[in-house]
Amino acid sequence: MQLNIMTQTDDLGTEAEPASVSAVDLLTQTLRQRILSGDFQPGEFLRDIKMCEEHKTSRHTFRTAAQVLVTQGLLRHIPNRGFMLPEFGPDDIVDITRVRGAIEGEAIRLIVLTGIIPPAALEAVAVMQASTLTADKTALVTADRDFHRAIIAASGSPRLKRTYAGLEGEIELLLVQRQGFYGTAAEMAEEHERLIISLKSRHYDTARDAFQEHWEDLQIKLLDQR
Repeated sequence: MQLNIMTQTDDLGTEAEPASVSAVDLLTQTLRQRILSGDFQPGEFLRDIKMCEEHKTSRHTFRTAAQVLVTQGLLRHIPNRGFMLPEFGPDDIVDITRVRGAIEGEAIRLIVLTGIIPPAALEAVAVMQASTLTADKTALVTADRDFHRAIIAASGSPRLKRTYAGLEGEIELLLVQRQGFYGTAAEMAEEHERLIISLKSRHYDTARDAFQEHWEDLQIKLLDQR
């Protein structure tokens, strides 16, 4: 049985079709993929009529899906104007990388205590090693996301995971918009291999310093891409 959301009236005064949960979920995933594939430019508005025509859906379904993406940091809602793709300035870049470092720093401390290297992080590095920067930019951004997501998950802290999840969408979108932040795929793989080695040392200071250098280097690279 398909669950329906209450019928609403759109801006034109016509009754919008009932939006099923599955339809909203499907559109949310489709728009997310388009955003992270670079289909939209920073600062671009996703116009209701155009999106509804392209995806053959109602305004209510589109707006519900777009609002979900707002909560994920992939869109911003501008009152009386609609939904816009975020455009990250220098202050945003500094803030995002700083908060990411604070969250990940605590995860590192917990991982060093256990000495367990998350397999998903090793798999992400393997993807980086097998990729080429020119052909696999999106795959590399995904691998970077998977690496750092695995670090957070390995901490074993549900609260760290929830906190990081609230920031992850902005991080991923920022990396997509600045895809040239690494010179080569090999450089990206080598840098993340060094992070793995630092965790294997089981010395917190060693791991913290390696990750701190990584965060600061990433911040500089992202700022240089502007």
